[in-house]
Amino acid sequence: MENITSLMLKSSLSSLDTSSLSSRVYERLLTAIVRQELQVSQSLDVENLARSFGVSRTPVQLAIARLADLGLVEIRPRKGTFVARLTAQDVHELFEVRGLIEGNAVRKGAKLASESELMALKGLIQGLQGLSSGDQYIDYHAFLEQDRQFHSTIVTLGKNRRLVLMYNQARTLIELTRASANKQIGGAAVTHERHMAIVEALVARDGEKAAVAVEEHIQESEQAIIERLHFSTG
Repeated sequence: MENITSLMLKSSLSSLDTSSLSSRVYERLLTAIVRQELQVSQSLDVENLARSFGVSRTPVQLAIARLADLGLVEIRPRKGTFVARLTAQDVHELFEVRGLIEGNAVRKGAKLASESELMALKGLIQGLQGLSSGDQYIDYHAFLEQDRQFHSTIVTLGKNRRLVLMYNQARTLIELTRASANKQIGGAAVTHERHMAIVEALVARDGEKAAVAVEEHIQESEQAIIERLHFSTG
């Protein structure tokens, strides 16, 4: 007869396995939404997804619940589950969160950042510059990935792990709004100028100047996305 410890261990391992599966399903679904392989308003059928992933219903349901918490999925009682549509207000709120976190990070980072961290930012800027030509992007999706790394590195300068987690969640949703873009979209030159202004202020250990550069960059990015995706602001 199995003892209580053995039963508890089996229960814990079972929960861990379910959690691991749901995380993998979540990442797959998140990627599909960001890449627009799953379109806005598309129905998400738990049974079909479970068969596709080769898992039971539970990991899929848990993954969908996480996506719903992020606002990426809408669960309509008695109707089903659908990929959600972000509004102009959603975008504004996301960029507001991003601005507050990045502004705080550069103010602190101007004092706390090591020389190696600042050198890493300079290296990322060089990489970003190589993904554009004049005002156009050569590979916009590659640029987005490097841009994400650049701004995430800025946030780590604030030395606050909880803010980093909040920021990453907001960035995930921001990436969704940018996913439909392509290399024909302009703005690369201004973006490079803004990135340079942020880093130069950090190197000069001027936190307020860096925060102003961050605010300008984020406001411009927000406006560009709203215009690009033809959101109604009324």
